Amino acid sequence: MTQLAPSFDQLAQMSIFAGLSDEQRRQIVEIATTVEFSPGETILRQGDSSQNLWIVVDGQCEVTRKNGNTHDGDDAIVLAELGPYSQFGEMSFFHTAPHSASVHAKTRVTLLRVEKKDFDQLVEDQCWAAYMLSENIIHQLAERLRRMDQWVAELLAEEATPEAAPKERAVAEWHSFREKLFDEWTL
Repeated sequence: MTQLAPSFDQLAQMSIFAGLSDEQRRQIVEIATTVEFSPGETILRQGDSSQNLWIVVDGQCEVTRKNGNTHDGDDAIVLAELGPYSQFGEMSFFHTAPHSASVHAKTRVTLLRVEKKDFDQLVEDQCWAAYMLSENIIHQLAERLRRMDQWVAELLAEEATPEAAPKERAVAEWHSFREKLFDEWTL
């Protein structure tokens, strides 16, 4: 691991820093640490807990998940590949819970790590940069949820094939999933 900070030009290109001034970006970078991982190294492990926000400065990461809450293995599925200016860890960053997936360095990666305790200090100091960063993350999570809703709706709309479960069962499973997802929420 090393301490090579990203340039302000790089930060300005990251959607997570959209709308922040150079001074506000500096406030975030001051509480962040730049770290590097070699190809194949695990950055986050499914089921473990930590509260760090990770921003990819350079390189490629792979997000994988095993069915259940066990550690990675050969049967893990790839959920996403993340390139420069992507971020991950935001769910556990804002909601203390075990990681829902693992993240591995696919290539040599340089990441910016923001620890929750340092971010909370910015919030306590009423630092506007912390609020703007939070808003950007909320927008990105909302867009991810919107895409997931669209994908699920498309899956449910497809005609059932002989190999697939009957469409009625799929719809019932979706309603059950939705009830769990939106427990005590209203749409």
